[in-house]
Amino acid sequence: MKKILAGLWQLSPLTDLSIPQDDLSFPGALSQVLPSELTEEMIANQEWHLMHDFELTEEELQNPAVDLVIGGVEHYAEVRINGRAVVDCDGSEAIYRREVRAHLQQGPNRIEILFLEYDEQDLLIDLDEAPQCSLSVTKPATETRIGVWQMPYLQFIPHVRLEHVAMEQIWHHGGGCEFKVDLHYRTYRAGLVSASVRFNGMTLHLPIDVRAHQASALFQVEAPKYADPAQPSLDDLYSLIVNLDGQVQEFDVALSQSLCVTHVAM
Repeated sequence: MKKILAGLWQLSPLTDLSIPQDDLSFPGALSQVLPSELTEEMIANQEWHLMHDFELTEEELQNPAVDLVIGGVEHYAEVRINGRAVVDCDGSEAIYRREVRAHLQQGPNRIEILFLEYDEQDLLIDLDEAPQCSLSVTKPATETRIGVWQMPYLQFIPHVRLEHVAMEQIWHHGGGCEFKVDLHYRTYRAGLVSASVRFNGMTLHLPIDVRAHQASALFQVEAPKYADPAQPSLDDLYSLIVNLDGQVQEFDVALSQSLCVTHVAM
């Protein structure tokens, strides 16, 4: 279950206070509600504050874990929940997921996105190299205007969190291959949980042992399509969809004889 943080967001200037406040909706650029004389370069050189209020019920907060998921953020931004900084959107990840259950409350809540001047010393975490994902192809950004291009949402986790996906190619000498998908998860609450993994038009349903930390799915690929991971063609990519306890992740996968294993941290 998820709560989409849709609706109007209040936009306020932090640099030039003469610019009037206004409301806007995502996905979109800040410029959609700003004075027309402001160019995208001028907007990017200023600091901005976005604010959105939302309600949470007692039932929603009974979930043992809640993740904030936000992506498509162009420009450096700090995200706050009820006044507490929870994530820096610094370009190191395509989609940011952070546990925010401890910062939420029943009734009214507030999320803020502050587009600020980038300062490495202000980051919440150390700058580490993002996990390399060779088989999974990252979709290139299509927008460079400052704004938010994917709708932020809260992901409620009733039992287990999907923390890591590993993909492995097992090549056969006589042709064809096997494609293995390992789901690494963390259990918060016992219960009857299953996962579905869909690859190349086939769906496998996996029972989840909440006492364990991993489940695997194995697919046979009789005549694999090869792709260049550096410059893949859309016609050569496979679709991988993982659904675990309401958490859905989709990947474009490029099979290649030069690659074997890749890991994707959630």
